[in-house]
Order: sequence, then structure tokens, then C-alpha cells
Amino acid sequence: MSIDIFPKKPTVSAEQSQRVKDWLYEVLQIDRHTVISLSQLQCQDSGCPPMQTAIAVMTTPHRVLRIHKAIPDITHADVVEAIATQKHKLRQS
Repeated sequence: MSIDIFPKKPTVSAEQSQRVKDWLYEVLQIDRHTVISLSQLQCQDSGCPPMQTAIAVMTTPHRVLRIHKAIPDITHADVVEAIATQKHKLRQS
């Protein structure tokens, strides 16, 4: 028996990725030509969720968001919360 210490990333369809991008365009009120990159990352650290999504929004300045869920599990509310959290951190800087 083998043990897989690196679990498989959930399969992500083009529709699921586009749904998250559509929410980002809507909530950030940015042009649909702005590039948005979604990447699923695995975390093996204690207390870290097994999967998170890193989001890069290529505005000026660039925005980087993290949502501690796999892309298929992200909801509109998660997008709103990630953006609100980022804005709150920027105000504290």
C-alpha cells in the first residue's frame, strides 16, 4: 500500500474558473480585458487548509488575493470577503 502525501488537486472546469473570474470582474468593477489568473495551491502546513486558490488581478497596482478553498468550492460571498479583507489590510498599512 502506498501513501500519497500530495493529494490530487480537484478537477477544475473552464466554466468553474470563468464563474469565479466573472464574480471578480463584477465586484472589483474592472474591465473584462483585465487579466485574472487563478491557481490552486496545496498546503501541507499544520492549520492550513489542504487547498487554497491564489488569484492575481493584473491591474495597476496588481492585486493578489487568497481564498482558502479549491476553485470549484468558491462562492460569490468568498470573493466579496477576500476583496473586503484585502481592502481592510491596505487601510491598516
